[in-house]
Amino acid sequence: MKVRSFTKDDLESYALMTRYCFNMSQKDSEQYAKQAIKFCRGFVAEEKGKVFSASFYYPFHQNIHGRKFKMAGIGGIVTMPEVRNRGLVREQLRVMQKDMQEQGYITSCLQPFKPTYYQKKFGWANASQRLESRIEVCDIAPTKEEFEFIRIDNPSPKHFSDIEKIFTSLYNGSSYRDKQFWKEEVMYCWEQTKELYYYLIRHEGKDVAYGIFSYQNSKKEYGVDLIVRDYGYVNYIGAKGLFALFRKHIDQAGDVVISLPENFDLYHFAPCNLHSIMWKSFMMFKVVNVKEAMIHYPIPKDIAFDFELQVPDPIQPGEPSSLVFQIDKGKIKLIEKSTHTLKCPIDSFSRMFIGRNSIYDLIDYGEVEISQEIIKNIDRLFPKDVVFIKDMF
Repeated sequence: MKVRSFTKDDLESYALMTRYCFNMSQKDSEQYAKQAIKFCRGFVAEEKGKVFSASFYYPFHQNIHGRKFKMAGIGGIVTMPEVRNRGLVREQLRVMQKDMQEQGYITSCLQPFKPTYYQKKFGWANASQRLESRIEVCDIAPTKEEFEFIRIDNPSPKHFSDIEKIFTSLYNGSSYRDKQFWKEEVMYCWEQTKELYYYLIRHEGKDVAYGIFSYQNSKKEYGVDLIVRDYGYVNYIGAKGLFALFRKHIDQAGDVVISLPENFDLYHFAPCNLHSIMWKSFMMFKVVNVKEAMIHYPIPKDIAFDFELQVPDPIQPGEPSSLVFQIDKGKIKLIEKSTHTLKCPIDSFSRMFIGRNSIYDLIDYGEVEISQEIIKNIDRLFPKDVVFIKDMF
């Protein structure tokens, strides 16, 4: 079995695998494969000229504590059942991570089918949780603010991307989209979706939010549910406008199904029953280039210290895992040695880097070895922050 780059000659094989593994229609699987070859970098595992597994990563930029990082979103991983448990995905991810480093990517995200699979074997860490909410439309509270709801019948990314950029800048860990991702992923209408509806939400003459949704037959009773594909808002007034749009469907839809940031004050909008709100592991994150990640990281100007960072990576066991940094006056540079040490697995470091956990959390979890003298400085360097990544890879 060998791993090589994905080519156009693999399109038919990949479409066949996505139909089998993702239960897609032929039309959707062909579209999925065309997107992969057009916008992504991909790899396949083949044996005797036959492709049995494939994986891709999408190019993004990611907001981490207010600074943009070049991020690779991993998606489209498929493996045929007859060759599973042979390490095909591991070898593809190893080659892929090396390629990410060569292409200048610093971080990576993926949506897991099983979080522990990617954490223990490959070093991706649980970073973002979403509040997957099913809200009865009749429970959404009315609002005093007045909004305009503008339906867009011929939508394009320019209608929504400015709002999305502001929304992304509000949430640590979120990713900035390019035009191609908007067209080929967010705004593409898959066969099972039937039709998407697009709305801009305006308040006092300014666009403050947008919502993209479809309808789905309700499982509870006769009628439909409103399934939110995508949304964004520029402030809390925009969030109110988004829910005011949903409330307009009170005579039409039973539930609104939407995924929200974990710190979103949902009870401000709807007195939801607890059984209708589900916490879900949503996105995993990994620092794939520790050296470049540290050099590009935003450094507080009022801390000064040095330390040796040891971050072993299970997917690159033979690679050097030790780097020594000096931090002073808002700048960071590599030096030869330090008497202070911070050692932890790559998944633990990744959670701290993106703000999911503090150094104190990692100490409590028993995941880190650290010199006592630098704990407070490390806590200042890597502040804990709510992470929210809502793109689908």
